[in-house]
Amino acid sequence: MKTYDELTADFCSQIRALDIIEIEDIPNIDLYMDQVTTFMEKSLKCYKRSESDKILTKTMINNYAKAKIFPAPVKKKYSQTHLMLLIMIYHLKSILSIKDIGTLFHSALAEQDPVQQAKVIGSIYSGFIYLQKAVQNTLSASAQGVPDQTFFERDFISEFPNEETKQIMMVLFLVIRANVEKQLAERALDSAFSKK
Repeated sequence: MKTYDELTADFCSQIRALDIIEIEDIPNIDLYMDQVTTFMEKSLKCYKRSESDKILTKTMINNYAKAKIFPAPVKKKYSQTHLMLLIMIYHLKSILSIKDIGTLFHSALAEQDPVQQAKVIGSIYSGFIYLQKAVQNTLSASAQGVPDQTFFERDFISEFPNEETKQIMMVLFLVIRANVEKQLAERALDSAFSKK
């Protein structure tokens, strides 16, 4: 069994190992379904608890579209906006229900103009990336005994122009934090108590 100090060191390294997919890392060309699942599998593999876990399947994507939390593809192709939504959905679904995710993204998905919809979703995704980094920094600092830094997240959220976006960012922040802590708890459990 590992010592507490070894688990703390593992905790810090695991936080740093969690990949954040920047907008520039997402293909800016439309992809077919198989390309989408391959991209997601490759980009989010660090979040798998075991090698056999699936990040995203065709059935999941189709179900998200049927549940209207994800726009239908255009001529069987998925845009960068679709990929941003899928990445956020992946992170949200272990904490929120599909219905709750639909409620969270309702206003962005209700936007009829595709250009405006892409802009709104891009803005939400940019905030999502910032919050992922802030949560990682806060948890890493906490593991090293540095006081909590969450005031940075509050300052960031307060800069959004409208109340609805601020509320979306607050939900994203809370879910990201809960999800990262859940994943780290699973990894600590696996690391500390796995059979040798």
